[in-house]
Amino acid sequence: MESPMLISQRKFDIRVWVLFTMDARVYLFKEGYLRLTSVPYNLTQESIARPECHLTNNAVQKNFGDYGKFENGNQLSF
Repeated sequence: MESPMLISQRKFDIRVWVLFTMDARVYLFKEGYLRLTSVPYNLTQESIARPECHLTNNAVQKNFGDYGKFENGNQLSF
């Protein structure tokens, strides 16, 4: 993605819980969290191959030295 939405120049994803019932009701849990990458986003040729720059998954992020540098577990609650 050429210009994604960023937080502190880092990519993120949003995690929320939603319940859909059989009778078409929707319930949204008001708390959630954001998972962020460990390093700032950029599209240089060398950064394209760096998963810590693009993937927010904790299983990926925990393998890199900057994991948890900015937020505990690279997560922000809301």
